[in-house]
Amino acid sequence: MRSSPDRPRAAPHVKARGSRSAFAPALLLAAATATPASACPLTESDGTLLTGETVTAAWQLPGGPVRMSTPFSLIVRACPADSDLVGVDATMPAHRHGMNYAPSITELEPGRWRVDGLLWHMAGQWELTLDLRPGGSGRPIERLRQAVVLP
Repeated sequence: MRSSPDRPRAAPHVKARGSRSAFAPALLLAAATATPASACPLTESDGTLLTGETVTAAWQLPGGPVRMSTPFSLIVRACPADSDLVGVDATMPAHRHGMNYAPSITELEPGRWRVDGLLWHMAGQWELTLDLRPGGSGRPIERLRQAVVLP
């Protein structure tokens, strides 16, 4: 039976031995290697979005707004979720200096980290920097930047 040019032909239904579909192994492999739906894509509900060439990140302040000379933390998420957050820093470009403390990074789950020990000791414009290695080790680091004003 031929299909007419106006009517698309249905895809053939292929069965393997028994009642399992021949496509079941491929579907299982795809499900096992897929990025969790909770990680990608990131939206504004995940925090302030920053986009690079191959990675997107979002950051949030779990303890409320930043206050001058008070330590604070960030929650950072990345997509793809198999990325590595390899560095976090902040500088004041107008003053040509950065923070006096080095923050610590703790992975909470793939694609999600807590950054503790940030402290902005002056009011003014800061530049927050997230260094991410998309897809894990062996790939180039992408530096994502966000200007933040501390009143």
